[in-house]
Amino acid sequence: MPEGISLQHVSKRLGGVSVLNGINLHVEAGECAVLVGRNGSGKSTLLRTLAGFLVPDHGVVCQTIKEKKMYALDGLPRLPFTSGEYLWEMGRIRGIRPALLRQRINELSELLFLGSALDQKLSLLSKGTLQKVNLIQAMLPGPDGLMLLDEPLSGLDLPAQEAVVTLLQQWKKKGTSIVTACHEPLFIERMADQVYVLQNGRVLRHWKRADLKELGEPIVQIQSLMKGSNMELQNTYSKLVEQEGVLQIHRHGEMHDRNEVVWDWKVERSTTDYVIHEIIAAGSSIVSVLQEESRVHMEHLLEGHHPANHRKKSATESASSHSRLDTMEGESP
Repeated sequence: MPEGISLQHVSKRLGGVSVLNGINLHVEAGECAVLVGRNGSGKSTLLRTLAGFLVPDHGVVCQTIKEKKMYALDGLPRLPFTSGEYLWEMGRIRGIRPALLRQRINELSELLFLGSALDQKLSLLSKGTLQKVNLIQAMLPGPDGLMLLDEPLSGLDLPAQEAVVTLLQQWKKKGTSIVTACHEPLFIERMADQVYVLQNGRVLRHWKRADLKELGEPIVQIQSLMKGSNMELQNTYSKLVEQEGVLQIHRHGEMHDRNEVVWDWKVERSTTDYVIHEIIAAGSSIVSVLQEESRVHMEHLLEGHHPANHRKKSATESASSHSRLDTMEGESP
């Protein structure tokens, strides 16, 4: 069996209620499995079972991952410590050498913008800051092994969310297996190799990377201030409109006195750097780059529909009313 962790026909009852029923799951080294489901579907119980906090009533947990197990589950209690004291004790409990532990606390605190909260009592922290501390303690051992996370992006500001996702992507490449309950569409698009849809303690649907790829990439919105004559703008447009990953260009009214015009772009994430480079190379400038627009429709996913179903339906409905270039009052670029 490849290195990883598996659940085979796992069932669990708590307080006389069946919370897991016949769960099968397998995550290999370097893979990320995302658990989605409504409240009470069994996500947290499944994570606790993988962590070893709960023992199944039936079925088997098979783990061939030889490295450490890391977890940030169910939020962090407001213990009578400062953030720094808590992280230090958690690291020492795990046997991390003092010099290395001090380095990792500093690096992760800087990465997640913890700042002065490192010296504040846990009881005084906001939900988002407490979540940062919870994630840092889980990440102290470093990459490799198994990482278990329960709604890791909950309460985090956008810079911290981006930092967490970027770091976890790096850890995946180093062989870390990740199982997380998460309902952030962009996390699913950027991290997931598998998605398990849970309902009433059962796996309603299991989607693999091939299913998720049918969604296409997340969309980035760019606004640019284009400069030049009509001929120069036409040349720029002609060069970029057929570029793979450029989905739409919308032109606003022209500023005649300055020979400038504002264009709004929708592009796939992998094309963003190229488009920005070409806009600047044409002597124009970037006004803004907006947060990615996810193509995952969570409500459809929770109901068990194929991840790409909503996109296909939306594309069909809008095909007749949208072109790749929308111009104001019929003007040419």
